[in-house]
Amino acid sequence: MKKKAKNGKTRLASIGVALLAFAVLTALSIVIFRGMGERDKLESRNDAERTMSILLASLRDHDDFGSAIESIDALKKKVLDVGVYAEGGERVYSWGEAPSTFTRDLSPREKKYGESVRKYIDNPQNDSIVLLFHPLRVTLAPPPPASGRPKGRASEGASREGTPEHHGFLFTTMRKGEVVYLEIREPEYWRSRRFEAILFPLIEALLAVLVLSIRGLILRNDEYRLRIEDQQNLVVLGTAASTLAHEIKNPLLSIRLQTRILEKTCPPDAKREIRIIDDEVERLSALSNKVGDYLRDPAGNPRIIDTADVALEVGMRLCGRNILKVPEDAPGVSMDPERLRSVLENLLRNALESGGPEEGVSIEVGTLEGKARIDVLDRGAGLTQEAQARLFDPFFTTKSRGTGIGLSVCQRFAQAAGGSIELTNRPGGGCRARLLIPSAEAKK
Repeated sequence: MKKKAKNGKTRLASIGVALLAFAVLTALSIVIFRGMGERDKLESRNDAERTMSILLASLRDHDDFGSAIESIDALKKKVLDVGVYAEGGERVYSWGEAPSTFTRDLSPREKKYGESVRKYIDNPQNDSIVLLFHPLRVTLAPPPPASGRPKGRASEGASREGTPEHHGFLFTTMRKGEVVYLEIREPEYWRSRRFEAILFPLIEALLAVLVLSIRGLILRNDEYRLRIEDQQNLVVLGTAASTLAHEIKNPLLSIRLQTRILEKTCPPDAKREIRIIDDEVERLSALSNKVGDYLRDPAGNPRIIDTADVALEVGMRLCGRNILKVPEDAPGVSMDPERLRSVLENLLRNALESGGPEEGVSIEVGTLEGKARIDVLDRGAGLTQEAQARLFDPFFTTKSRGTGIGLSVCQRFAQAAGGSIELTNRPGGGCRARLLIPSAEAKK
């Protein structure tokens, strides 16, 4: 219970740490992406300001915005449309596909004489941004009298450029305008924005996977630590059990010797009680041996042996008759002979104690998929679903006098030899215990 409670606390703590880490990493990624967005925005705004400056400067050499854009390649690539709008929203000038009407309040408190207030509108449909600004309030002084200037071609040119007729667009159209609408292409800015919009959820998903992976590592490390602790406890328990099993044998031997003496000296009517003592001593001795088998090295000293010979010997010893059926040549296996005998004895004893007739108990030896196959068959009560699920659990048994360790020992010995044990119900009743061990030829 303590381990479960501790494990539950660890899981809750890991969830809290994971959520905190995810929140911190998310906040950090938001700051980074906002910084990237601000950088892209500043770059696009600077580019728009440069385009506006070039456009306004071009009015010195051109009649209006349209002629300037058509004449300058840099403007033609960048400018989509431009419009000048009066205070009521009506259009007084346009080039391109500028809206027919446009109203946008550039707050009066922001207007300053001689300055141009800027505002920006994102337009992702056209991969552009719209720059809004007040027309420049430019007052040109009237030209000086002709008599006050030197005569000549240069003076005549200067006189024409200084006349209001040359600046008609500024004096008429621009002075009527309240807002200039300038739409500028910014494909790189919008590519960056879309890339960041796709990248952010991907980064969040990766962060979530990373945090969950780290949480999984924490939980697995905790499980490994608990498993190591359990294994250390099992080592201590196994050492104690081995010592206890060894110490039990000495008093059992003394009890057995004393019962033999009592059997010779006691009256005949007391021999029944002495036989009961012998049976209990035998049972404790068998249990001690099984515990020792479970704890010792399961591999033993393997060598090549004939499975049919061992099966015949075990059957003759426990049943007093030949119960072996060999439908084909039995292959040899590389296994400790004593381990194989112990496995077959356990399986055969279970078959004899299954509740079926002794005549229905038999052993079959053969091959299956390149492995030696030994089947111990009976016609007993078979296996329940609960028994099938827990057959190899140590100390689980369905018998009133069983220890529940025999099949666990069999499984350890079989797995140490590279094999396996499977118990299934037979058609018509009974059980089949199948032992599969790699043949000696297959191991080579």
